[in-house]
Parts: sequence; C-alpha cells; structure tokens
Amino acid sequence: MLDHAGWLPEAKRLRVGTKRRVPHDCGSGTVMIVEHQPDKFTAWCFRCSEGGVERKEPSLSDMVEARRREASDAALRHSTTLPVPLVTSPREWPKEARLWLYRAGFHDTLIQRLGIYYHPPTQRVVLPVMDGERVVYWQARAVMPGQVPKYMNPSVDRSLVLPRFGSGPVVVLTEDYLSAAKVGTVVEGWSLLGTDMKDAVLARAVREDRPVLVWLDPDKAGRNAAARITRELRSVGVRTENIVSAKDPKLLSKQEIRECLSSWL
Repeated sequence: MLDHAGWLPEAKRLRVGTKRRVPHDCGSGTVMIVEHQPDKFTAWCFRCSEGGVERKEPSLSDMVEARRREASDAALRHSTTLPVPLVTSPREWPKEARLWLYRAGFHDTLIQRLGIYYHPPTQRVVLPVMDGERVVYWQARAVMPGQVPKYMNPSVDRSLVLPRFGSGPVVVLTEDYLSAAKVGTVVEGWSLLGTDMKDAVLARAVREDRPVLVWLDPDKAGRNAAARITRELRSVGVRTENIVSAKDPKLLSKQEIRECLSSWL
C-alpha cells in the first residue's frame, strides 16, 4: 500500500473526475497516476505495482459540478450543432490546447482556416467536420491532464461522416482528423475516423476514378488495418498502395509528406 503522504496531496489538487500522472519517490519519471473521483482519491504506481485509496464524502460543490458536467456532456452528444461558446483565436486558448496542435505542426492560420476552436465549458478543442458550408459532425478532444474520455462527439450515425481536406491527383486515407488535415495541405486527405473502411467510403473511393493511398498510423493496429483496407480497395478495382512511415502522418512536416507521396504527385 502506498504511503498516503506521497500522493494524496497531489490527488486533492485535481478537479473532480480528472486524473494525472505524477512522480513518485520510488524513482524517476511520472510513473504514478492519481485520480480525484466524486467519492474517493486513488493512486497507482506502475513501477511499484502498488496503489492507495482514500474515501471521502463528496461535498455539495463536488456533486453539483459532477452533475453539471454530465448534463452538459449529454446535451452536446445529441446534436451535430457546434458546441458554444467558440474561442477561435489559438492565442486566447490555454497553453495545453495550443500545444496539442502546435506539436503536430499546425500553425494559427491553418487552425483557423479549418475552423478548429477551443470550447471553455468542456476544456476541449473542437474539430468540426464540414460538408461544404454545413457542419455534419464534430469531435471535441481532451487536452487537459486527466480528462476522460479522450474524445467527445455527437451520438449520430457515423457511416456517412467523412472528413475531407485539400485536393490533388490522389486520395489519401488516414485514421484521424488531424492526419487527414495535414495531408490535405499537399493532396486530398480523407479521415476514416478509425481503422474501419465504411461501405459509404468504399463506394465513394470507387467513384473517384483516382488512385487511393492508404496511410494509417504505424502501430500494429494501423498496419493490420491498412493491409485489410488495401485488399478491399483492390478487390473492387481501385488502384491503391499502402504508404508506410515511421510516424503518424500528422506528425510529419509538409515536405516529409511530399517525400512519402512523391511517386504519386
């Protein structure tokens, strides 16, 4: 059992419903997760393989905040209307929100061109999915330490949702929104919003009459999905190739993306 003195003060500084990784005196690095739940504080050290729990009586403010967030999150999930208020200038965002996009090479002009903004009530960055001038979907990405879940989005049928960016002689399929947007600065990028090829996306790829390149993340799940999707595309006569890189497409520079796609441009 972990000594409460080593972790409880850290947990008590957290907002209800959040968690974060912190150092532990057993060694270097942020190897311990502390969490502030409505009825308790918890800790777990991955190096020691030990944990700690401190029960508490939730205060009235804790219960009010938890219920407010639950109601707010539930209301957001039932509509494709963009969550408001919108803070559109990255310079007015919290540091954590700006850095999440800056680290992927997104500058202020590109962020604003894509319509990405910060939503203060949920402390999330909102990624709008457009069909022309119409908003058809959105994702709200957690950017603060300990926020869960990682993504919030409206509870709607996603089978026809296809974030598309840019234009060019080929179509590039990526896993996530940011990767498709980054590829879209060079050619046309589509985001699968995951690793599954939906029937509607497959049908659209067939109609495109352009090569469709599959460029998923380089982890095991991405590699396996890319092989499966490439086979699906070839089975319906689409000229395709699996693009492999050491990093996710969103983490590459514009020049690196050009180099990876050079034989198709």
